[in-house]
Amino acid sequence: MMDSKKGSAMRRLAPVVAVVAAAGAGTLAFAMNNVSAAEVHRPTPAVAIEGLQVAQAAGNATAGATAFIRCRVCHTVERGEPNRVGPNLFGVVGRKAATVAGFNYSDPMKNSNITWDDATLNRYIQDAAGVVPGNKMQLAKGAINAQGAADIIAFLKTKM
Repeated sequence: MMDSKKGSAMRRLAPVVAVVAAAGAGTLAFAMNNVSAAEVHRPTPAVAIEGLQVAQAAGNATAGATAFIRCRVCHTVERGEPNRVGPNLFGVVGRKAATVAGFNYSDPMKNSNITWDDATLNRYIQDAAGVVPGNKMQLAKGAINAQGAADIIAFLKTKM
C-alpha cells in the first residue's frame, strides 16, 4: 500500500506527465498546479517559460460545448447557420481570418493575415484585443482561461 505522501506526490505529477507526453519529443512543458485525485485524468495547462516551446493544454470537446454557450450570444457554429454579431464559426480551425461570406469584419481583422490554428485561436480566445487590436470582439481579457480556451478549440474542431 502506498503511503499518503507518495500518493499525493504521484497525483500532483500525473498532470505534468500528461502534458509532457502530449508535447512530444523536443518540447518541454511544465504544469505546477496542485490537483485532487478527481482531476488527475485531465491534463493541466502548461506554464509558459520564456524561450521554451510549451505544450498547449489538452482540450475536452464536451467541456468546450458547455464553455461555448457564452460564445453563442454572438456566434453560430453549425454549417449554414447565419452570422450574428460575430461570424459563423463552422470550419474556423485552419481557416484564414475575415473570410466568412456576408460578415462585415473590422479593418484590423481584414488586415490581420491570421490563419486560425490552435495556437492563434488559443491566444485570441483569451485576449482578442491583444491579438488583433481594434477588432470587434469585446470579450474581456482573462474572461476565459487557458483550459477553457483549449476546451472551446476542441469543440470547434468537431464543427468542421
